[in-house]
Amino acid sequence: MIGASLVALASLSSASISFAVTAEADDLVAYGMSLAEFDDIRMSESEADFDGVEELWDEALLFEYKIAMSYAEDKALTSLGYHPYIICNYTPDKTGSSRAEMIIEAFQNTTGVDVSHFFFEGINELNDNEYSCGVIRAFNDTIPKVYASNPDAAMWMKTNPLHPSMKMIDGTVATIQARMDGDTDLGMIAVDDNNDNWYIRRSALEFSNVLCPGVRSFNGTQIVSGEDISQTAKAFVTEDGGKSVRDASFYYDKVNNGGDKDYTQRMKLWSDAVSVVVNLTDMDGRNPCLDTVIGKTFTFEVSPFIGLGGTGVLEVYSSVSEEESYAIAESSNMTKEDVDQCVWYTLYAIALNPMVCSVEPKARPQTLCPDLTSDLSQCPPPSPPPSQPSSGRVVRVPFMNIAIVSTVITILSCCI
Repeated sequence: MIGASLVALASLSSASISFAVTAEADDLVAYGMSLAEFDDIRMSESEADFDGVEELWDEALLFEYKIAMSYAEDKALTSLGYHPYIICNYTPDKTGSSRAEMIIEAFQNTTGVDVSHFFFEGINELNDNEYSCGVIRAFNDTIPKVYASNPDAAMWMKTNPLHPSMKMIDGTVATIQARMDGDTDLGMIAVDDNNDNWYIRRSALEFSNVLCPGVRSFNGTQIVSGEDISQTAKAFVTEDGGKSVRDASFYYDKVNNGGDKDYTQRMKLWSDAVSVVVNLTDMDGRNPCLDTVIGKTFTFEVSPFIGLGGTGVLEVYSSVSEEESYAIAESSNMTKEDVDQCVWYTLYAIALNPMVCSVEPKARPQTLCPDLTSDLSQCPPPSPPPSQPSSGRVVRVPFMNIAIVSTVITILSCCI
């Protein structure tokens, strides 16, 4: 009975999804945590995105199930059919390992679910007296099948598809908005007496994104290289003029296809960013945000990570200075508003990627030439030291020997 309802839900177009209109759809909602329950587990951007409205939270949950089942034929590494979930065991008086074993047993005992359809790492990563939670990645309709085969699981196990706001740590948006509003401190200026070490040093923003279980060891046997992961992650952000991101976005769907104004301002922020970037595509398919700003100046690379079972971290940052990035954007006729929206789009698209389970902004050291260019091999030579005046007057330190130690967090080095 539940399977038939899920197939029907998956066949609906984004513009015509009818949420929570059947008992089976209500079951999917019942299997999950409420917005308030999730906020107790992890501080994220969810409360701000949904403004405490549980009905919107439930709609997002059903939309994510629909997306997962719409890509059931796609079994590539980046397929939206391999969806990340947070899963919790609320059985009282149990250890974290015992609760994890209960979850694994429920999946392994489910008929029609192959071992390659789910990936566990760190199920008891979040432990409390009342619950143990972790992140998994599951294929197609694996989750509802597990509940159908284990009716008692609904009494102790809660599962939610991870959507972008759940992946972003609390404060992510505020950090970026403050920079866009010019709320920065240029920090200290210090004299560097070493003429061989006269570079400018900054702290640039990096998006540090924890990869989901089953990404580095796809299907449990295929070891995927960091280069392949980074390339496919970047392609997800830039491909098809941003339409792939648009079509997988609940916020865009709700704002543009929902038929009502029942959405939050934060949802509109994300939806507008997607719309602006998609609309930057010209008749020849060129898009300055995707092709130039992201395509040519952003670096995507994977580094090892010990937490969450060693899933790895996807680091995203700009390889050039913010001055260079802004000049590049300006040469492509992008306005400041376009650049701002490109930054919001980039963050949102990364969080929407099914390979990513957590998104956090971090400071990344950046070294520049004194003229604020990033190619250190092409730095202009330092100014020669002035001759000592015979009058004994104080010698001024040449400007080029001043090292700026800045605590500025730049937005992916796009001068915003």
